[in-house]
Amino acid sequence: MTFPTTTPTTDTERVLGQIERGEIRCGRDAAREIAAQHQEAYGNAVWPDSAWANAVAALNGGAAR
Repeated sequence: MTFPTTTPTTDTERVLGQIERGEIRCGRDAAREIAAQHQEAYGNAVWPDSAWANAVAALNGGAAR
């Protein structure tokens, strides 16, 4: 009985494949959306200073709270 052989992929190949298939997102737009979601969910407590919180809030069309 023979078994099919598989060739292991590198982490780079695996991650690039995930990006191509749309399984994960990356880039500036995705980072901005994630930051805005976190700021909306947790407020300014997660941001190191108010300037950063205001910048993230502005990306989402709002003001820092």
